[in-house]
Amino acid sequence: MAILENTTSIGLGTSIKKDPVLAAKEAVQQAKLGLHKDKVDLAIVFASIDLSSVNLLKTIASHIEGVPIIGCSGAAVISNHGILKRGIVIMLVSIKKDIYFNTACIKDVMAKTPAGAGIELGDKLLYGFHEVRRGLSLIFSDGLIDEGSNIIFGLEERFGRSFPLIGAAAADNLAFKKTYVFYNQELLNNAACGILWGGKLNFGFGIKHGWKPLGKHHTVTKSRGNMVQEIDGIPAAKIYEDYLACDLKKLRSELKRVSIFYPIGIYVPGEEEYLLRNILYVLDNEAIIFQGNVPEGSQIRLMISTKENCLNAVHEALEEAKKGLWGYKSRFVLIFESISRYILLGRQAGKELEIVKEGLDKDTPIIGVYTYGEQAPLKAMNYQGRPHFHNQTITIVAMGG
Repeated sequence: MAILENTTSIGLGTSIKKDPVLAAKEAVQQAKLGLHKDKVDLAIVFASIDLSSVNLLKTIASHIEGVPIIGCSGAAVISNHGILKRGIVIMLVSIKKDIYFNTACIKDVMAKTPAGAGIELGDKLLYGFHEVRRGLSLIFSDGLIDEGSNIIFGLEERFGRSFPLIGAAAADNLAFKKTYVFYNQELLNNAACGILWGGKLNFGFGIKHGWKPLGKHHTVTKSRGNMVQEIDGIPAAKIYEDYLACDLKKLRSELKRVSIFYPIGIYVPGEEEYLLRNILYVLDNEAIIFQGNVPEGSQIRLMISTKENCLNAVHEALEEAKKGLWGYKSRFVLIFESISRYILLGRQAGKELEIVKEGLDKDTPIIGVYTYGEQAPLKAMNYQGRPHFHNQTITIVAMGG
């Protein structure tokens, strides 16, 4: 566990160079300028899949010797300078005294089971925190792990069910072939890593999606993990075939559009928001594989959104994040955002970043990544409720102090 002694300062760097080594050098040199020679305590790194490499991480490490590096690959990356479909963004952090952190990584998630891996990751992150008040955990995981949302269940065993656990599932370029988490100089898949923060930590977060329920409730009558076999006692795909007046062949041909515009929403008792689930595949038996677990017995509805509702959700998430700071200034802001939102918004995707920038103090450092899933409690204020795995949200974390 690191004990930090200096005043919080941030250095932010980006690069769109095609060579990972050159991109890393340019970005880390920019970030160092923002620190004004302060000691570097932590590096957070996001990169598009084409730049995600061991050489990228080794180059960064060579410029900040011994400093923990953590992050993941994304379908695109976000910074104050814009949304980069190809590029990297690096944030170097020097944090004030009385704040503590620990980083850890767990490999071979599938061999351990995602829930078992979550327990092990929680144990590693808690090392050295016995006498320190825990405040927040940020988690990054391979976005293609089967039933990867179960990592949350394992972490809950160690952190508790109302602990603010916030994270991102790594992404690639929508090929769904390989995604990576970054841990020091290691480029990993089938893995997860995280940061546990504690001490006199000041932060706020908000999570929203902007999708509204459509039509009547349905019941998941047969499912296992993220595979739903039956809804209302009939093959799961029928819910889409009936609503869209199409057959299985047409549904599959338009699956990307259908998944983004009409995800399912899972009703969570006591919550105002629905949990969204995108479709990954439709099997020959008309079972649906979703991007996240759908428990048997769940009450679900089809969901729908508009570009306007998506943009309104950004305002709402940012305001929730700022309220959590209780009047303190944001030192930096993290954004974890579903790639589905980028696709839905198209040319207006940049408006989400503009909304965030306009709602913050000028020049507040912003770093983010487009993901295959987000993790956070549904209620931001007082962290009520369990953390969940989400699709199609924007999750904003504002770090103060």
